[in-house]
Amino acid sequence: MLPERLARWQELTDRPVRSEAEAVDSLERALPRVRRVILPEAGHLSWVEDPRGFRGAGTAALR
Repeated sequence: MLPERLARWQELTDRPVRSEAEAVDSLERALPRVRRVILPEAGHLSWVEDPRGFRGAGTAALR
């Protein structure tokens, strides 16, 4: 069982990975009403790292 899993894992890791920007770009194309918001001072925890910017973006999206 383990050799099969290892072979499968190696097969998956040899594939190209989409960057975060490519993923966001494809979502933006697929969802016509989406608007990208960049919070330059924030990373993965934007609600913690830039709560004011996060709240502002969320509020604007709900209008």
